[in-house]
Amino acid sequence: MQAVAECLSERRWDAALAECLFGANRVAGCQWSQSFGQFLPSGQGSPWDLLLAFEGACVVRSGVSTRGAQEGNKWLSSPFFVPPASLGYPSGARLDEYALNKGKELPGRGEQWFPLWRQPMTLAEVQHLFLEGRACTRRGKVHDACSMARAAASLGVQRGVTEFVRYGYLQRNNLATHFAVPLGRIRVSERASPRLACLDDLDAWLPRLRREARAKGAPARLVLAERRLADALFAVAQHPDEPARWQSVLLGLADVEAVQVTGSGYRAGPIPQLRPEWVTAADDGSPELRLGLACGLQAARFTREGLPALRVRLHWLPLERARYAVTGVGAQRRLLIGPEVVLHGRAGLDDAIAMVDRRLVEAAQAGERRLPLVAARHAAALPDDLATFLAGEIEPDRTLALARALMALDAGRWAKAPCPARTPEPRGAMPDEAWLAIRLALLPWPLPDERVINVDPAILRRLDCGDVPSAIELALRRLRAAGIAATVRTGMVAPDTARRWAAALAFPITQHTAATFVRRLDPNTMKEAHA
Repeated sequence: MQAVAECLSERRWDAALAECLFGANRVAGCQWSQSFGQFLPSGQGSPWDLLLAFEGACVVRSGVSTRGAQEGNKWLSSPFFVPPASLGYPSGARLDEYALNKGKELPGRGEQWFPLWRQPMTLAEVQHLFLEGRACTRRGKVHDACSMARAAASLGVQRGVTEFVRYGYLQRNNLATHFAVPLGRIRVSERASPRLACLDDLDAWLPRLRREARAKGAPARLVLAERRLADALFAVAQHPDEPARWQSVLLGLADVEAVQVTGSGYRAGPIPQLRPEWVTAADDGSPELRLGLACGLQAARFTREGLPALRVRLHWLPLERARYAVTGVGAQRRLLIGPEVVLHGRAGLDDAIAMVDRRLVEAAQAGERRLPLVAARHAAALPDDLATFLAGEIEPDRTLALARALMALDAGRWAKAPCPARTPEPRGAMPDEAWLAIRLALLPWPLPDERVINVDPAILRRLDCGDVPSAIELALRRLRAAGIAATVRTGMVAPDTARRWAAALAFPITQHTAATFVRRLDPNTMKEAHA
């Protein structure tokens, strides 16, 4: 009332009105001596700031006719209002998502996103904006802070909004009261990024995962993995053109599955099928992504149409028709993990070696003398990347984590419209000739000149034990039997390097690359074959 009297009756603050409305330079002496309290915590303003805040608050009201049809609506109907989510800000914690009342956990009071705009609006336009008070993604209405950020980044709004100020109604002061706490600003993109369409693949899966992570008795590992993934998704919605953030999402997805395979949260299901455009979005030109893609898309064989058979994802997750295979009923229900599941998600080298070893075992059981790991179209390992991996310049844990996430790529869509990773300018790097001999001794198919090199599974086991000379000797025998006289005779490396040599066999190559390796080891053999 004092502000009304001073501004409207006594007209003491006419000079400060332009500053409040248009951001003009503040007039000297326009500092009000009264306290604004929670309405202006900084205390730097005139009574016009308080009056205009109350005037604007009258516009923020509900439109039941447009928001009452929200599914499962247990939250109040208010403009740009979503349930609380402890993501996207550093101080976020699960306590922000619920309220304590006499020791009981109750739903939190949510969060509200207030729009900012630069162009002038009439009162009717502002009222209509807040009356609608909703945002949508391509799949429908927003349902949490992450989808709200996606709506702002991908679709924006039709009213000239340039930014949203995010507020959370959070308990503070020893859990006694709620305050509107600013949680940051989210910019509305002027140009919708097509990469954000990739997040549509996770729309149905994320709510299930969230329920599992918020269930009573959920393990801390699952809660932490879900929180990291949510933060990564929130960040990528605001920066959709940064490949590093998309890789963080892929790593977060792999972490969630690493928890699920231990028996926690598996009811949410595995990562749904991802569209090939995920590779383009996450492609930063790094060899880790290219090798991870090569490892994740390989299979025992491919049809002429490019469709795979026996993909390597079966070595990571116990799946049955795109769902987790389970056994038992009720409290005895658990994952049905068979002997083919050999990846554990803890060490990249261990997982790569275990996958190659398992494929050799399965080939022997089928009476085949080959390594059934065939590269998908446009997803084979390059000699430069293999040389970098063998030199120890690539982190195997990150590479295999990306591979585990990329195993979820839709193979059918990849066969029709692949999105290969960017190929760098060739550096002419080539792996050690001793490793080339080992690689050629463990091929999934004949050489381009139809010569067959029969596989000896003992080669991998010798490498895993650090016995490189014996592994090379066995490989050279296989090559000589196929008519390849390699110039290399033996070799010696440290045990850790020997295991890296074994792990590198998990990255498939093409027949053209294999022919290049043969010419490197024996330049005369290919000439004789063509003659």
